[in-house]
Amino acid sequence: MNQTMIIGLLAALLYTELVGLSPGGIIVPAYFVLYWNSPLRMAGTVLLAFLCMGIVKLLSRHMILYGRRKYTVYLLVGILLKAAAAALGYGTVVSIGTLIPGILGREMERQKPLPTLLSLGIVTLAARLVLILMRQF
Repeated sequence: MNQTMIIGLLAALLYTELVGLSPGGIIVPAYFVLYWNSPLRMAGTVLLAFLCMGIVKLLSRHMILYGRRKYTVYLLVGILLKAAAAALGYGTVVSIGTLIPGILGREMERQKPLPTLLSLGIVTLAARLVLILMRQF
């Protein structure tokens, strides 16, 4: 697990520095690599991130949200969505982590969903390939 997280973090940092796009934050690709064998959870995380974006956009019409306050609201909305899914019996399969949907949603809102998700896919695949190659030696 530690090796996976380190490779994921380094891949995200390197990608961000070279390309200038965020793959959903520095920690998100590391968790996607960690949960590589759970595509349903990966898809659920992206779905919750989109829901976070929509809810925060609605809240922004009625509240002053910017900076840290907005980021905190993203995290809280992600936590509440995960809790709602758990209450409905989908808690263990709906998403990766508790904060990851909020972090990903914020990044998708900040730099648009397509570049964020493409970057997330590229970094996740690259980190996964590095891990596979490291296990060969």
